Amino acid sequence: MDAYSLGQILREAREANEITIEDAVAGLKIRQPILEAFEAGEFEIAGVPEIQVRGMLRIYGRFLELDEEDVLRLYSQMRLAQEKARRSRRGSRRRREEAEAERVLSSTQPMQEMQLAERRSSTCRSVLRVLLLLLISAAALAIIAYVTVELVGLENVISPGQAADATVISPPTETEAALPAEPAAAAPTDSNRAQYGGSGILVSLLLTQRSWMSVQVDGVEQFSGIAAPDTLLEYNALSEVRVAAANAMALDVIWNGQRQGQIGGRGQRADIRFTATEAIVELGPAGAPTPVRPVAELVAATAAAEPTATEGPSPTPTETLVPSDTPIPTLTYTPFPTITPIPSATPTPGPPTAILPPRVTQAGLPPTKEGA
Repeated sequence: MDAYSLGQILREAREANEITIEDAVAGLKIRQPILEAFEAGEFEIAGVPEIQVRGMLRIYGRFLELDEEDVLRLYSQMRLAQEKARRSRRGSRRRREEAEAERVLSSTQPMQEMQLAERRSSTCRSVLRVLLLLLISAAALAIIAYVTVELVGLENVISPGQAADATVISPPTETEAALPAEPAAAAPTDSNRAQYGGSGILVSLLLTQRSWMSVQVDGVEQFSGIAAPDTLLEYNALSEVRVAAANAMALDVIWNGQRQGQIGGRGQRADIRFTATEAIVELGPAGAPTPVRPVAELVAATAAAEPTATEGPSPTPTETLVPSDTPIPTLTYTPFPTITPIPSATPTPGPPTAILPPRVTQAGLPPTKEGA
């Protein structure tokens, strides 16, 4: 089987099924030049290894409703025939070169023989150089392997004293045993949180504030206690995840890859049930955020108000009466400046106005009566 015959088989099968080369390209997502080269009997494509060529031939044969194993078998026979042809061509070329060399040796002068001998010696030197490099590489690999084995052996060897020290575990104290175990804190970033894979239930809880938490995964309690801020809790489940929190505002929830909004207020209890399809939230009444501070403030206020409760009201009316007496003199003294115009209104200049009769010369007038 030659390459041209295999290409003819592929082309005839495509034409028999009334499939165009464009339909084959669209259906197989293989470039059109490659399919055209296959049908032309050209199976050596630049940049494409032989194993990939075999895979594309298998896919193309299946698409053309041919037996893909027969197609690959024909391709293998074609490759063997091409390899035999190449070997025969190389053998004939080698024979021609040897015949030409013998002819040159038989008909050339001693200088040409020396050149040929030098060429052969250079070939031998190159071969010896390659063998020496291979030996050096093998020795280096052997040394590296030996050092690696020694290092691994030293790591695995543990003295009895070290083993005894490693097994000694001090019992926890009563204070440590009474404290609830808290999970390791994680930085509040999305890069540290697990990604949902598309199956089951994944709940990621990042606490932004301190809160009491209780988590049950498929009916088994996984965590119960007080979680500090920046605590990351992540759980995978098959059927459900139940979360109870005393501070709903502290929860930053991602359920199956979807970030949820704010669950509730500060100090408000939240009971959440997560399944694969829904999340059910039950909120309780909101509690006081800091109940200790108001009580202390009330105690301090009552303690400060006890001595001043009886004395406070009594002096205040007496003190307010004192400033009320001050405006009284101001009202009584204000008329006195208004009385001051009394001296300015002087009616005494009346008698001087009586001087007018002397200004009227009555002496020159004839007397009306005698003896006047």
